[in-house]
Amino acid sequence: MSTATPEATASRRSRAKQRPARTPSSGPSLFGMPSRDALVDLAFALALVAIALVGFRTGFIGFEWIVAATVGVVLGTLVAHVAVLRSWPLLATVVVLAAIHFVLGGPVAVRGDLIAGFIPSLQTLVDLAVTPVTGWKEWLTLLPPVDARGPLVALPWLTGLLGAAATYGVARRFRSVGGAAVAPVVLLVGSIALGTQQPAAKLVQGVLFALVLILWLVVRASRTRAALQNGAGRQARAITGVVLLVVAALAGTFLGQFLPGADASSARTVVRDQLTPPYDVAQFSSPLSGFRRYTEPNSAKLYDAEVLKVTGLPEGTPVRFATLDNYDGLVWGAADRAMDGTPFQQVGSRIAPRITGERATATVTVPDAGYEGVWLPVAGSATGVRFDGARRDDLADALWLNTATETAVVPAALRAGDTYSFDTVLDKNWSTTLPKELPVRSGGQVAEDTSFLDAKLDAWSGQAGSSWEKFVAIAKTMTSDGAYTDGGTANSYEKVYLPGHGLSRLSRFVGSTQLAGNDEQYASTLALAGNRLGIPTRVVMGAVPEPDGVVKGKDVHAWVEVQVDDGTWHALLPSTFLPDRNKKPNEQQLKSEEQKVGAQVPPPAGVNPPSVLQGPDQAQNATDIKKKKRNPLDIGAWPLWLKILVLGLLLPILLFFAYLALVRWLKARRRRKHATTGPTASRAAWVWRDLVSDARSLGVAVPKRATRLEQARDFPDSVSAEPIAVGANAAVFGPGDPEPEVATVLLGEADGVRRDLRGAVSRWSRLRSDLSLRPLLERDRRPATARKRPSLPSLRRLRGAEGPA
Repeated sequence: MSTATPEATASRRSRAKQRPARTPSSGPSLFGMPSRDALVDLAFALALVAIALVGFRTGFIGFEWIVAATVGVVLGTLVAHVAVLRSWPLLATVVVLAAIHFVLGGPVAVRGDLIAGFIPSLQTLVDLAVTPVTGWKEWLTLLPPVDARGPLVALPWLTGLLGAAATYGVARRFRSVGGAAVAPVVLLVGSIALGTQQPAAKLVQGVLFALVLILWLVVRASRTRAALQNGAGRQARAITGVVLLVVAALAGTFLGQFLPGADASSARTVVRDQLTPPYDVAQFSSPLSGFRRYTEPNSAKLYDAEVLKVTGLPEGTPVRFATLDNYDGLVWGAADRAMDGTPFQQVGSRIAPRITGERATATVTVPDAGYEGVWLPVAGSATGVRFDGARRDDLADALWLNTATETAVVPAALRAGDTYSFDTVLDKNWSTTLPKELPVRSGGQVAEDTSFLDAKLDAWSGQAGSSWEKFVAIAKTMTSDGAYTDGGTANSYEKVYLPGHGLSRLSRFVGSTQLAGNDEQYASTLALAGNRLGIPTRVVMGAVPEPDGVVKGKDVHAWVEVQVDDGTWHALLPSTFLPDRNKKPNEQQLKSEEQKVGAQVPPPAGVNPPSVLQGPDQAQNATDIKKKKRNPLDIGAWPLWLKILVLGLLLPILLFFAYLALVRWLKARRRRKHATTGPTASRAAWVWRDLVSDARSLGVAVPKRATRLEQARDFPDSVSAEPIAVGANAAVFGPGDPEPEVATVLLGEADGVRRDLRGAVSRWSRLRSDLSLRPLLERDRRPATARKRPSLPSLRRLRGAEGPA
């Protein structure tokens, strides 16, 4: 039963009639001055989003991503503010954000292929459409930190744009205290999970984020809490909250370092470490297998020919073609992952420094009939690579680097006429003479059985004590007792010294009375010997440029690297173990050896994996045979027109209609559920509340603080809503419980009024109403005690059932 007096009812009706109808022109201004609560929410939202975006710091190199993310945060906050003032539906807000992304994302983030320096071109729009879909995987498989120039900068730009809009928009649209924390927490967790093993800022993203978030939630909770003792308790609550925050900050700062996982040596679990980079270097042949291509005599005739021109490096700096750290019994090749698990990862034009030393910038030119191959010659620890010439885009689009071995690969392969420059850091960690002492690390890395070396290693090392002393003795024996040969001419006695460094070839190499071979056999054997002694040793193929920077075939060599205690690798150049080139094998001794064991013949041919194929043509053939069919669902393999059609047109249309159908179905389901479940009086009340909510979404100015009959009179004259309001009042305030069919009948009448309202407005208003989520978020705002308090007739029935006391 209503307790409102006739005077109060008349007063409310008078105020309702005096309230102006809401029209587009009478709404708030586009950039209305925010209230104090809005400014407080704005400050906290910006602080939390900024802290969350700090996680990108270890993923990008350069300042460009900071500019893009900052602009995105500002624009996202501005759009959210206007959306709240104008009561935009969710879809309208998303459309505006998408428009800003495509219009301003080019000059702010991508900055490539722009027309007149600021107008997005078709390629720019494609980058902005594709990067949010496929860019995350590309970014996670690139070597971090990634160059903050190019399409991938759209990731922090879009994250800031959407993150700020979601954080501030949710905070201003909904009164929920905890709901405002969802978006910034999701941003923080995402930035950490998509980060690197190196934390971006532990104290900032840990302690500071928690303090700011807790303080914001406390401020928001205080808005809905009544003051204690006429406001006297507000100061006490504020002081208590500040004390708790200070205690939490101190505890997190000083005690957090003792918690499990806080140790710096503990590995972080991040997404990029769980992904396998989509690249396999085993498809390319080992450069060491083709070493004799640079020797004399050889049909390639590269021994005295210029194969490379390198300028900008200090004299005597070795240039690395490839580091070969995996021996499978047939060949020394580059492993997909280094000994410490580091994979080959794609890199951009800039690479973060990994060591300290002398910085240099070198330029490499490939002359006609010079160097060819996928292994990119570099020196030191590269920090940037830039290609020039007609093929610069093809070469730059796929540049892979293993930071543990400092080996670079370009699948497009270097050819005559190519030019590139690279920035590098030189630590000069190499020796041209054997160091007397070297703190080498223990632990070999060759899994193949190399026990055939044991007898020779014992004889060569003599009375040497430590593993390094034995290694030095073996290298000196090779230099003093060995002979050098490249196989000689077809009519030379040296023709029996075949190329190769498989187990069969090396067992004959060390089994002879006199060692005889070239860099390929000596470096391979010394590397196996080092691993047999327990010293991590690997082979490197490269060159030492002449003083003028020219690299001829005779300057191409193979050497070894040993790992020292600090984890770095120390290079031992060929002069530390290779005999003099003029020291040829003894012809008389060779004949004696042939009489004992027979002529040296090559091992039987077998089916070798692509990594051990003897020549680029065979490797290419094998790769073509195993080439998989293109997956039609692989977006990266689609042509440009198909990407634009699907991602830019069809996909947004499908998502729009799917969203529209889903929202309409949820609303209909909600209305049906309200009218068929719960107490009958509540069903009838919900029928009216749902009708009012739908009317407001259609633009009808229905007052909030008014009775049902007052609200019904504000409906357009073309519809009759008063009978539904009267029926709802009768079900709620009438004597006894109404029949269950009452709510169903009212729902049918409400659906008729709803159809009349939709027919009286424009198509755009109907679409906006269908897309609005406000009816789905309508809740019963009465206190729980009021909802559960039984009516007077119910109390009378309850007392009658109980009988007199």
